[in-house]
Amino acid sequence: MRGLLQRFLIAVLALAPVSAEAGRIYGLVIGIDDYSFVPDLHGAVNDASDIADALTELDAEVVTLLDHAASREAILAEWRRLATGLGPDDQLIVSYAGHGSNEPEHFVGSEKDGRDETLLLSGFAPYGPAAAERIRDDEIAELIALAGDGQTIFVADACHSGTLSRNLAPALGFRYVSVGKIEADPLPPPPPRTSTAEGRDVAALFIAAADDSEKTPEFLIDGRPRGALSYAFAASLRGAADADGDRVLTKGEIETYVRRKIRSVSQGSQRPQVEPAGESDRVVIALPGAPAEPSGTRPTDRGFDALPPVTLSHNGGPEADRILAPLRGVTLVANGTPADLRLDLGVGSLLSMVGDVVREIGTTPPQAMREDVQSAVDTLRLTTALTAMGSDLDVSFAGGDRTYRRDDVVSVRVTGRESAGLALLNIASDGEIAFLYPRTDLGDPAEITRDASLDLPLRVQAPFGADTVIAVETDGPAPELREMLQLLDGSHDVAGFWEGFRRFARSQRVAPRIAVFPFHTTRG
Repeated sequence: MRGLLQRFLIAVLALAPVSAEAGRIYGLVIGIDDYSFVPDLHGAVNDASDIADALTELDAEVVTLLDHAASREAILAEWRRLATGLGPDDQLIVSYAGHGSNEPEHFVGSEKDGRDETLLLSGFAPYGPAAAERIRDDEIAELIALAGDGQTIFVADACHSGTLSRNLAPALGFRYVSVGKIEADPLPPPPPRTSTAEGRDVAALFIAAADDSEKTPEFLIDGRPRGALSYAFAASLRGAADADGDRVLTKGEIETYVRRKIRSVSQGSQRPQVEPAGESDRVVIALPGAPAEPSGTRPTDRGFDALPPVTLSHNGGPEADRILAPLRGVTLVANGTPADLRLDLGVGSLLSMVGDVVREIGTTPPQAMREDVQSAVDTLRLTTALTAMGSDLDVSFAGGDRTYRRDDVVSVRVTGRESAGLALLNIASDGEIAFLYPRTDLGDPAEITRDASLDLPLRVQAPFGADTVIAVETDGPAPELREMLQLLDGSHDVAGFWEGFRRFARSQRVAPRIAVFPFHTTRG
């Protein structure tokens, strides 16, 4: 057994093949921050604006409905108008960012969990006439069916579950409102679902922003409140998901990019779920223009000091300002302002933007506290830079995405591999680097066949908090990389790892491929 530290909402896509000569793209983009009777949100309008801009860049005809303009009547009317006007090669992309909820199902046995998912609109209230300002999933299925031979992509960045598997307290809140059964419902029951022969009301791809056990938080992304799913989808439309650079987006490319981007943005707290499996080569969107030429610049061109800073808030007053002022790579923001990291001196913890414990600080002296925070800052800057280098390489745990507890045994898997060279390391919550693989002292081979997924067993041990497993795939055996990791093993020199890695990467004929897997551990 190897010690981990020593050894170491929804998006629904109704798809059909799209040719390079695809027809027109139409967009219906909805974003609601301003709610009359339930808590407001912060980033839904930002999401809508981003997606609308990305669609405009695709030369789409876009209708944007924001806040109170996004009424039930307006949404249904525009969706029906656009869907019924689609030609066989046309696409309709509908995105929703706002609150979600659920209610008892109207047709018994129609839902696996006995609940109908709903989108809550700006004027919604859980009682009275305003309760009509919602849209039920049965109605969405009917709207999808209206597209006929056209193609519908539906992205809903909301959550429909009120439960939690982790003790999160995000500064920006969740996209969920608990409603329950609506008495004297002003809406009539939805019509029974009437699938067409082709099953047009049944989505071919379902991407949930989070699983049924979790809420979906809002995040601070690029300095603005956002939803991770919308952020990832807009980037996909701009070509970020085009892994092979051929200017067409396949189902597999969008699925892979969205899943990894959500995991990265949420620091492992939001876990997207994808159904069904397969059809990864099916073309979804044809991007305009010719394949881009290589820019000549590389992510490793910047030294560690030039990596983007992170934002930090705290509740320690002027004295904490003085202690934290010398930190490198940090922008201090006012207490209560959403930030990448939040230092809560009351509980003695450094928290992520969604309230996860990144590191336990306790009542350490000022110098030690500054070092602890600096270590966390450096780690976040490093992992953000590495994540930007992401590829089809993927790291996961056999037990799935969840919080792991003391003495849990996890099996690390690396998939999507293309060559025989592979190295693994872990960066713990205190910034300690652990060289995991290949360890010559433990008899690991210098190469592993490209079709092997590794399945490396590790045991969870202290310190607890935010951990990150990093996989580096090289064109072949890389003794210089292995030597560097051996020298850094047990150190906290995160900046040294970046500088050593960038020198190594620039010396290679084939650029290393990177995968980053953030996860959280606890004492239990």
